[in-house]
Amino acid sequence: MPRYYWAGYLLCTLSAPVSSLISPSAVKNARAAQEVNALFSAAPSVEPATQTDIPPEEDQNHYDAVVVGGGPAGLLSAIMLAQKLPALSSLPSPGKRVVVYDRLVPPPPPDNVVYSTDVSKYYLLGIGHRGQNALKYFDVWDDVEKASVAVMGRRDWQPGKMKEEDGRITMSNKEVTSRVLARDKLVGVLKEVIETRYNDVIELKYGYQIDPITFGNEDATIDGEEAGPPVQLQVSQCTPISSDSDIEECSIENNQPRQVTTQFLIGADGAARGIANAMETADKEYRKQTNLFQRLFGKSKRLPFRVTRYDDDNQRVYKSIPICFPEHWPHDLNYSARSVNNRGTFEALPSDANGNYCALLLLRPDDVLASANCDPKVLREYFDTQFPQFSKLLGDEVMKDVAKKCASTLPSFRFAGPRHHEGGRTVILGDCVHTVKPYFGLGANTALEDVKILSQIFESIPELEKNIHRAPPEFTKQRAADSSALVKISRGMDRPGKIG
Repeated sequence: MPRYYWAGYLLCTLSAPVSSLISPSAVKNARAAQEVNALFSAAPSVEPATQTDIPPEEDQNHYDAVVVGGGPAGLLSAIMLAQKLPALSSLPSPGKRVVVYDRLVPPPPPDNVVYSTDVSKYYLLGIGHRGQNALKYFDVWDDVEKASVAVMGRRDWQPGKMKEEDGRITMSNKEVTSRVLARDKLVGVLKEVIETRYNDVIELKYGYQIDPITFGNEDATIDGEEAGPPVQLQVSQCTPISSDSDIEECSIENNQPRQVTTQFLIGADGAARGIANAMETADKEYRKQTNLFQRLFGKSKRLPFRVTRYDDDNQRVYKSIPICFPEHWPHDLNYSARSVNNRGTFEALPSDANGNYCALLLLRPDDVLASANCDPKVLREYFDTQFPQFSKLLGDEVMKDVAKKCASTLPSFRFAGPRHHEGGRTVILGDCVHTVKPYFGLGANTALEDVKILSQIFESIPELEKNIHRAPPEFTKQRAADSSALVKISRGMDRPGKIG
């Protein structure tokens, strides 16, 4: 089993696997998407959306920009657009230039006590230098830093070393101190920034699924040489299929979808990959309708678009565990231990500065301890023999809760490319482009960096309002190779001794 480095983001979810970011169409069209249901499903402690929770539709049916996905990359993209994108069209007054659509209800605000009282409910993100630089670029880092916790190093116990004093402390020597916070808390911070600073520009709409109708490039000439007509989107209201707050699947049946057009579309919907899936379908259709000569030399030539999916040959599942460390344990370290024979790994990162940690027990899928409703006495015996330094900090009720819960899965590696755009008006970025296992700290930071790179491309284009179509192919040029390299490197770290 590979070492799970603290610089990454540690996933902590209390609930059973649900599909918080998986759209029904994505689940139907990509069975592999089911693997990531649990990973991206930390359900906030708020009431699930109902028909009355969702505001009525407004008349505005055109926006300068649409962002699909209300996670960290999606909300940072909206902030970037509000700062950098000039007016691209005449909008109704009052009208907002940018809209963000997300399928779920918003998470609790960053000052909600749930982030300290229910620490294992939310998975944690480790924001390193690349992520911090991106957040600083858009003047939101100070807000994020206040909501996060510093991690100054790690304390490791090698297999067979089980006494408290056996743990070896290694302090980080990086110039930038990594900060940790719950993923939903980061979303809450960015949402507050939008509502306080950009409320006149950005509209946030929760409880909607977006499906592209056309990308505006159907009649365009060579890819990227002209913008084409606006992108057309179908907007469908999502209705939760259960009153259980842990069940976040939603249905788009029995409602009347409406159409929205936009001058620029950003797909940042993570595991759902709604825009990426539509691009994949469009590319297959394009290749059916054209021959090789047309694709290479014709007026509509374009790079292919495909998603490279890897089978996971090093599967791990996890159960999240809330743990509070006493005062004599430093509260700014990542705690890590591996059991004898590499049966399991225990990883913990701070949820706050008061000793409240979110820990993971990583196991193989066929391990009896990974099953739901396993025997808490057997689980306790495992901790007593393999992780006694942590077992003494876990009460019997915690053990019962951990034994009862289902294990959650980690995502499989995949990347999209070699094209990250569709025509002259659409780009995709973040996790929907490069999906990696989360414990190496590459995915979240790369997603935030994607937004910074797109912003710099906007800034480099003269008369952007007239030349917006130049941005998408340039984004592909700058980021496609990095995305595939990111996934391949991460996969190599996950599979010691193997390459690619």
